[in-house]
Amino acid sequence: MNTSSDNRITQPSIIQALLSGFNTIANKPYLMLLPILLDLFLWFGPAWRVDQYIYPFIQSILSLPGLENPEYAQLLEELRSTWETVLANFDLAVTLRTIPIGVPSLLASKSPFSNPLGNSLIFTPKTNGQILGLLVIFLITGYILGSLYFRNISNQIITPINNESLKSFLRTFAQIILMPIMIMVIFLIIGIPIVFIFSLISVLFPGISSFMVILFGMLVFWNLIPLIFTPHGIFLYKLNLFPAMMTSIHVVRVSMGRTAWFLLASVILIQGLNYLWQTPPADNWFLIIGIFGHAFIVSSVIAASFHYFIDATKFSQSLLSQKIKSA
Repeated sequence: MNTSSDNRITQPSIIQALLSGFNTIANKPYLMLLPILLDLFLWFGPAWRVDQYIYPFIQSILSLPGLENPEYAQLLEELRSTWETVLANFDLAVTLRTIPIGVPSLLASKSPFSNPLGNSLIFTPKTNGQILGLLVIFLITGYILGSLYFRNISNQIITPINNESLKSFLRTFAQIILMPIMIMVIFLIIGIPIVFIFSLISVLFPGISSFMVILFGMLVFWNLIPLIFTPHGIFLYKLNLFPAMMTSIHVVRVSMGRTAWFLLASVILIQGLNYLWQTPPADNWFLIIGIFGHAFIVSSVIAASFHYFIDATKFSQSLLSQKIKSA
């Protein structure tokens, strides 16, 4: 006769996953080499400024007919000022930090163009074609490095049976390239109707427009959360993109409560410590401590997410098996 203890299914442990992630990186510190090298490149390497080409485009958008209404004047001026500041401090090389798969970087969000040795060597592309060409090169390089980074970590979680060949890497890389494209398609499918509805509501009720923007962002984020473990299925189980997405959706749906807390703990851990790591200015040598600390923490959390995904997958499969037996 089965007892209640026999039928008990162990839920994924957040603490255990985090501990396993930290142990993985502590035992294999070379796994955090790519984040360190990327930050050192963004810190001491050359920079590419594109503000003089992109800012006129932003200006033209903010000058579209219909935006000359006096009630929009203050908002438009704030947007112009914000974009001017952002573009003046934007280095095209930060696109090496690709999303959603990429090498983590502390300095991708820090003001560039200076370091303890002086000012960075700055290049200014002359044409839009040069900007586009550099962007493509940086993005492809970023996704290649990101694929290597995630593959190296996943191989420490589940050791591959066979040595991974170039063909295997290229197959995985193809799925990684398709992932942001698929996310953009999903974003458009979800976003366009929501933007239309929210725009209509904002026109009818102008006082709640800011609230509608925040609500829109929350809705989009909530719809993308189920895809959070898509890369894990690709790297751990060598799934193609669509099966990996379906696996992630199923795992998150079954373990939503635990997964939400795991993601919250991860974000707090990374972002909270980032305030500490970014305390030294860009021209201070102490920033290198932040670079190493950030690389260790982020790599540990990513490794922890692989451990958590494996446990959450086992949990969802156990629940499914239990339902089949009881049917």
